[in-house]
Amino acid sequence: MEKLESLGKEIIENLRDLSIEEYLAIKKGSLKSRDAQNIYKIFSSVNKKDQDKIDKIVFNVIDRVLHNALWMFEQSKDFTITDKNLISPNEDIVEESDGLSGELYSEDGWIEKYSKFPLGTSI
Repeated sequence: MEKLESLGKEIIENLRDLSIEEYLAIKKGSLKSRDAQNIYKIFSSVNKKDQDKIDKIVFNVIDRVLHNALWMFEQSKDFTITDKNLISPNEDIVEESDGLSGELYSEDGWIEKYSKFPLGTSI
């Protein structure tokens, strides 16, 4: 279970939270890439009420992408997740969970444990 929790922490901190932080930086106009600046211009042309709705949509999409990626590994017959440091590279971290994509949710799920942005966070 230790490897599963370590995987969850990595996923939340380096995928979910990083994606949310990048979105928030784009929303503020802090990122200077052409693409980020174009999105910032579009976002800033939207009224505040609709910006709040966009925030909810973006957070939801980020969580759905993570859910679907984990579901893919859970269901795959060809690919798995393993720890590079294990002596036996065939040890499957996916097998430690009774539902890898479900590890994201619940009161003691990965999002609640490790994220700066718990489910239902308002910006």
